[in-house]
Amino acid sequence: MVVRAGDNSLHAGWLNRAYEDRSFNLVVSYYSESAFSSHTAERGVRAVLVKGGKWDGLYHTLSAVSDLDGYRHVWLPDDDIATDGDTIDRMFEIAGNYGLAVCQPSLTHDSYYTHFIFCHCPAFGLRYVNHVEIMVPCLSGSLLRRALPYFRETMSGFGLDYLWCRWPESGPFRAAILDDIAVHHTRPVGSQLRHAIMAAGVSALDEEAAMKARFSLASRIVPLAYAGITADGQAVAGQIAMGWRMLRSWRSDMSSFRDRRLARRKTAQVLKRQLIRRLDLSLLDEREDGVPG
Repeated sequence: MVVRAGDNSLHAGWLNRAYEDRSFNLVVSYYSESAFSSHTAERGVRAVLVKGGKWDGLYHTLSAVSDLDGYRHVWLPDDDIATDGDTIDRMFEIAGNYGLAVCQPSLTHDSYYTHFIFCHCPAFGLRYVNHVEIMVPCLSGSLLRRALPYFRETMSGFGLDYLWCRWPESGPFRAAILDDIAVHHTRPVGSQLRHAIMAAGVSALDEEAAMKARFSLASRIVPLAYAGITADGQAVAGQIAMGWRMLRSWRSDMSSFRDRRLARRKTAQVLKRQLIRRLDLSLLDEREDGVPG
């Protein structure tokens, strides 16, 4: 695990289990000098100070990890994610068992979110999707090596989520939302590292546009689920079937949402997209995949 951490990072809560009892190591890449100076050494945890945004900072941090090839999966969460060691261990276990190249935990119903489809859906253990967010992505070692050069060019990470579900390493049935687990995103979307990005005079939308232009992507990708495994292990196939199953599941658990009226509207929006949006699972053209200079 590698986290870009500031003064209010929640990563201490991820280490609630003894080092011997967890399956992961943690690199804390501080962008805050005060947070770095307050770091307490702990077994299985490395701390570095790297200025910049989340993704350019991750590039410099990961490039300096000499044993990176020894890890099967690497999780790159924001530092405002509330979770624990059991949940993280389970995430890595599921990713390995299903051979996933890129995945993310679902979000608790009291989380801040961008796309409602990533909220925890109780009917499922796992949903296969065409899109994994930049908030909490877990990448396989091979996919991370493919994606890492592109981290260098972006502070915000906008546009990376258009790429890592559409390379040969991460084609159909290798990208998923993990509903077997859920994490709490505790602060409004986009609040992390915003000041560092603004101070650098960088526009996240411009970074997204540049990434899309490099790969000749004409439009925004709408997150869709096209298959899944239910909580009791049954397979569900098809975009429409997934839409109705997700709707029923969320509607049956509506009392757990902080804003029920908004949640009802968002569930209807997800269903509409599942019914009418065209799913594109084509892989990116290799000719467009020049490594950044």
